[in-house]
Amino acid sequence: MSQMSSTNPLLVGIVSAVTAVVVLKYINDGTRYTTDEQDSRDFVNQLGPWAFISGAKRGGKQIAPLGPQIIGRLADGLCGSNDALLSRLPQGEMGTACWSVLLSVVRPQEPTSPGATPRTNDTTSWPQISLQPLTNYDSQLCVNISRATLMTLFAITNARPIFTYTSAAGYRSAYPSYCGQWSISWPIGKPCVVRLSPHDSHDAKTDMYPPAFAARIDKCVEMLAGIITDGKEWKIAFPGRAKCKGNWKLQERKKGFGGAHGSRHLYNMQGGKVFEVDLLVLVPCDPLDGVLHLQIPCLGGKNYMASLFVQDHEAALLAKALDHLPWSSLSWSLHRGMRDVLLAYGKSVMNRYRAEVAALLRVEVEISEDALVKKGWAPEFVKGPMAEMAASAFLSGGGNSGDLVRVAVAAAECLLERHVVLGSFDLDKTKFWVQKEPEMEAIQFSKSFSDRQLSFDDLGMVVALTKFFVLEWSQELDYQLYHELPVDILLA
Repeated sequence: MSQMSSTNPLLVGIVSAVTAVVVLKYINDGTRYTTDEQDSRDFVNQLGPWAFISGAKRGGKQIAPLGPQIIGRLADGLCGSNDALLSRLPQGEMGTACWSVLLSVVRPQEPTSPGATPRTNDTTSWPQISLQPLTNYDSQLCVNISRATLMTLFAITNARPIFTYTSAAGYRSAYPSYCGQWSISWPIGKPCVVRLSPHDSHDAKTDMYPPAFAARIDKCVEMLAGIITDGKEWKIAFPGRAKCKGNWKLQERKKGFGGAHGSRHLYNMQGGKVFEVDLLVLVPCDPLDGVLHLQIPCLGGKNYMASLFVQDHEAALLAKALDHLPWSSLSWSLHRGMRDVLLAYGKSVMNRYRAEVAALLRVEVEISEDALVKKGWAPEFVKGPMAEMAASAFLSGGGNSGDLVRVAVAAAECLLERHVVLGSFDLDKTKFWVQKEPEMEAIQFSKSFSDRQLSFDDLGMVVALTKFFVLEWSQELDYQLYHELPVDILLA
């Protein structure tokens, strides 16, 4: 284990020079590459603050420079931490290596309750992390990671597919995310290399948003795997997307996830216990009378739809699942089958309250201007477009902007804080959806709203519908992507 800390510029220069010599010797002694002084400086630039962890001699033989051991799984968190701070832009000093960029946009934090204001980490790097020798490939010092870790990193950073190309020359793909641009390159006969590039469309000087927000590694992975849990014994997994048009019936199979195909492999790779999880499956059927009838997307075409019949028992499970959606400040990289079913089930109820909650969030931004500024939102943004942006996002019913999700969720969190609920209310659990037909009276919110106190049920409604809003804005990510990749991956 090693402690990363700040130091004075003179020491930085001395250590960097020493590291340059170490790296140069490693390259000359251990690889086929030849370098000069300029090349060694390039390697030091790649290492950035990690240059303080120089290579050393073991048994009289020079060993490779050391870098972080990056492991991310459901069972272990990211590098041993389940709670992280995410940033859209790199924070503080970093190297040019992609793994150095990663560890400056995803940083550890002390555990907090969902929705609580994150405590900003003063250091720009992980304070304690296991080390491993770096791999020199094509003049880049790389970190070895597993497929499970890559899927975890995609889930944490809210990655989505935008480009995939396969030919006799190899495989390439691109995945934009909230924290930067991911790319995968796997030429035939060569290692598979993954890169994360910082955003070039944003600038810290003009960013109106708080620089960091909280995320939970386990919840990100569970949502990608299509699993919802009550935090105790109940866990349920959703089926994949319907295979074709036609009539399907939703059916529960107790502890049946171990026999599923879809995301079971991913859950196993992540250290999950598949034998603990119930399973919902899609079963072909004839049309059923007297039961809930939904329309869900199916494979075969962009606008292809299938009929889904949901009996009372399974409808109750869907309501329970919606009540136990995890709270998040950012949209999810999501299991598409779960997204299909839950959106189809909850959309009509959401539409019933959409305008009222949007109005409530608009007013809340105006009421909580000072609180939002203290959280890190730019004053001119809070006093300007933020209120209308929060309302518009909620009214739209879906989209592709992590920024708008952060805006609306921040307004909801201010509402809960102002009513002394945030911190004492488990945002991962509500009782809104388990009501067959929620009968809460719709309120016409206005600026006079600040003079009245919302009931506990009103606040529960806001929590439940805000989580559904995040679901609407979440993006699909192929949970079987790892099948296209080798077991060993280089993070450049």
